Amino acid sequence: MPLIVGALTLLGCRHDSSKAEATFSSDDQRPNFIFLLTDDQNYHTIRELGNKHIFTPNLDKLARRGMSFSHVFNQGSWEAAVCGPSRKMLNTGRHLFKTGYGPPTAVNDQFRGPLLGEILQQNGYDTFITGKWHIDEDSLRRSFTSGRNVFMPLGMGMSFHEEGGQFNPLVADYDGNDLNVENFTTRRANKFSNELFVDSAIDYLKNRKNISEVPFFLYLSFLTPHDPKHAPEKYLKMYPIDDIPVPDNMLPEHPFNEGDHNARDEVLLPFPRTELRIKWHIARYYAMVSHLDAEIGRLLDYLEKSELEDNTVIIFTSDNGLANGQHGLLGKQNQYDHSIRIPLVFAGPSIDAGVRKTGMFYLHSLFPTILDIAKIEAPKDTDSVSVAGLLSGNQDHVRESIYGAYKNLQRMVRTRSHKLIYYPHIEKTQLFNIVNDPLEMRDVSGDKDNEILIATLFAELERLKVEVGDPLQNENPVESFYEYKKDDYYPKRWPRRELNL
Repeated sequence: MPLIVGALTLLGCRHDSSKAEATFSSDDQRPNFIFLLTDDQNYHTIRELGNKHIFTPNLDKLARRGMSFSHVFNQGSWEAAVCGPSRKMLNTGRHLFKTGYGPPTAVNDQFRGPLLGEILQQNGYDTFITGKWHIDEDSLRRSFTSGRNVFMPLGMGMSFHEEGGQFNPLVADYDGNDLNVENFTTRRANKFSNELFVDSAIDYLKNRKNISEVPFFLYLSFLTPHDPKHAPEKYLKMYPIDDIPVPDNMLPEHPFNEGDHNARDEVLLPFPRTELRIKWHIARYYAMVSHLDAEIGRLLDYLEKSELEDNTVIIFTSDNGLANGQHGLLGKQNQYDHSIRIPLVFAGPSIDAGVRKTGMFYLHSLFPTILDIAKIEAPKDTDSVSVAGLLSGNQDHVRESIYGAYKNLQRMVRTRSHKLIYYPHIEKTQLFNIVNDPLEMRDVSGDKDNEILIATLFAELERLKVEVGDPLQNENPVESFYEYKKDDYYPKRWPRRELNL
């Protein structure tokens, strides 16, 4: 036991760093916010931040103008649609099993507290949404003063290819009058989703000229680069398949059944994965990101020409990452970094420019951070901590350890040097030295020299499970999780596609 405690101390994974105070100006003018949320965009998709195979001039400019973080994490999911729980954590500031928006059968899910937009409204902000919500209608009505071209149905996460995909999304408006029966009347937009949502955001900003004394929170939530892999032809031509490098950690198939081996995301391409198909998949993914970047640039250009830029904080991030062939996987239903790490950039007044930091915090830390910047006290039952103190000064990170979960199939603990993934159904452990092996290609759990480290990380994982309200017991993963999500007794599987069919 002393050895384990000593190792834990050396790893520094016992406690979070103390919360730093925000350093924003003390005048009475509260900042505006433009919150840009993409869908399924992993952390390695911005040229300025390290990927020289993708073209993102506008996000590059934003990163140079502001502060970026390399290690920001989605905490996990209780279902295959990872983006749903991610957004529920983001808008409540609570951990995965405490959002109040878990499955109807979740016996340990907390009551529903106030949402981010709701709190901002109560403190004098005008709040506006365009794009994807992926929570229920009542929560949208509570969160936003108004909305334009909101993706429908509200609880849906994607626009399917056979229903128009990115080129013809189903949308509706909300005028803030809860007695208006015309609210949420659906229509087909007949316009690419990125362009449609940015049009709505710019129109909203143009109307701000008449009420500029009221601060605003603009929540612009894109459908891309989530599949279907649609992009205008101009952007598809930017990425010839022959120019796309194959990921170093690409595999024809994941070496073991990680739990949802035939989940929907995983059967978008057949097994075994081939280099040509993965290159095609990545080329289209990059094309979507580049078109997304161009539309974000259009919004930022308008903001720069307006009188709003000097007092507007811009936040760019995504809900979760995506594998795109790494480890033989396509989706985000796993605990590898490509699927749990996301990009995050802050830019605006009192934020250091051109700075990159580690971060080591969860995506839902944005909930108290935005409130902190707006000088609003977060609810007492907020689980995540504000990272406003990182936006200036020398502090580099917040947490020393990160927890992750997927259904009752996977659990993860990560420090800045190592990651342990445990698969309770098959009693399998993986250990990666992510300093020497950032692509998580060599499992070192079998090395005898790592026995104490593994025990240390398992102890930390159990501590974090208590912190986040995780009901799962390693020795009994089915029954212990059953009362949280009863319909997940058997993982939902889709027909497996073989390459030779």
